[in-house]
Amino acid sequence: MTLVEDRESGSSRRSIYCPLYPLAEWAAYHWWFLRADARPARNVDVGRSDRYLPRNVRRHSLRGSGDGFLWPDMLIIPEGESKRLIWQRDHAHPDGQRPIRFLSEGEALVDGASVELEVERLISAVLTRLAEQGIHGTTLEKEWGAVQAAEPDEVEFCLAAARLGLDPYAEAEPYQDLIVRAASELRGDILGDLYDAVEPDSLAAALDWINEARSEVGLTQRRTDAVRLREDLWAGATTPPPVDRAWERGWTQARAVRRALGLPDSERFPLEPYIVNVSRRPADPGLRAFGGAAEGFGPVAVTVPGLPVTASRFTLSRALWHYLWESEPFFLVTTAYTDRQKVERAFAAELLAPAAGIGSLLGAPPLAIQDDMEEIAVRYQVSPMVIKHQLENQLLAA
Repeated sequence: MTLVEDRESGSSRRSIYCPLYPLAEWAAYHWWFLRADARPARNVDVGRSDRYLPRNVRRHSLRGSGDGFLWPDMLIIPEGESKRLIWQRDHAHPDGQRPIRFLSEGEALVDGASVELEVERLISAVLTRLAEQGIHGTTLEKEWGAVQAAEPDEVEFCLAAARLGLDPYAEAEPYQDLIVRAASELRGDILGDLYDAVEPDSLAAALDWINEARSEVGLTQRRTDAVRLREDLWAGATTPPPVDRAWERGWTQARAVRRALGLPDSERFPLEPYIVNVSRRPADPGLRAFGGAAEGFGPVAVTVPGLPVTASRFTLSRALWHYLWESEPFFLVTTAYTDRQKVERAFAAELLAPAAGIGSLLGAPPLAIQDDMEEIAVRYQVSPMVIKHQLENQLLAA
């Protein structure tokens, strides 16, 4: 990450020389965002930080440390239990004003708790060094002291605010009552999914919509084929081997469903017998569906009306994942990109358009042109983008 070209000497080196105080201060100021704000993941392509929302650059980019020093262009993006690190190289500048330019680029998906621990160690080391030099009362010391002194209720509020994209100390006060209301009405993953997906100004309307959708689910209970399928899956469930990437779990679970049903990879998955669909326009574009099921009944999903068939099938498949593989009675399908949403998206893609089935249609090696992908998409009743992702993520990556 710190491989740089020195303009003056024309040579490269693998280290930079900067004071750590600005970096530690930046980390302390943006601590809650680094822990919980997963929103930037929706706007960053793999390996590309140029599509990052300008409003959030400083909160997640080491380059925001500033103070006149050129820091690596690296983003730290929470994605649930993991954090994605993406770093970009610097392109040459005609003016030649910068003394160095960073040469490497890449990304890594790492354990979130490990990243937080290393950041804490960095801040503590800087504070210790300052104390050894007799320097006290710095902005860093005050800011980090406030973070460390936060009571459990305050920590919960700060994390909720950060998930909504709000600075807990400077922007969250107008939404405090709504955050408290959300925490009183929702529990577990559905609460976190709501925070990750909706805009703060839509929070009240989103909570009202969830309550209406919950009533809709209660009035539309049916015993679908998913009830027996879920029982069979849970009865035969074994502890899955650990996987480094969330989407691999989704692929594995989708294959388990198809095996349980004896459905060949070449056949389209019939969703209608397994999940009931009700349409109701949501209060925020970040919400794709609300769903749930009463004991002994199959899942009902309240989805966005007027979706194309392919988009509707993908959303319903994501909803089916929640029912089949999670124990909570209610759930949300959203536009967020945390670990859980990656699992459900991978599940939906593999359930609807299995990679093995796509591979058999394309032949070996699996080279495809646009017409091929569109024909296969029609066969499986999914969008060509699903076929493209399956091809790139599974067949060509193997």
